[in-house]
Amino acid sequence: MPGAHEVTFDALVGSALPARLAALGYIATLTGASERILAYAVAQRFETSPSGTLVPATEGSTKPVSEQITHAEIAVVEQYDLRMP
Repeated sequence: MPGAHEVTFDALVGSALPARLAALGYIATLTGASERILAYAVAQRFETSPSGTLVPATEGSTKPVSEQITHAEIAVVEQYDLRMP
């Protein structure tokens, strides 16, 4: 909300966002952790086999991905307080 005195945000564990905000002069204080359902958390990629069936893509494969399906998953997020110095 514009003009809000208190701002909080969630970030995935390991996100670079808190450090980027700190580099811009904000104070991002870790206040806890929680879980969120992320609709796009799991992505499965499939290639077409010589028989025409879809098979899971293997890491390092040069075959084109024929289909990608995303699934929801519960993810741990860190909660932050955001303030100006």
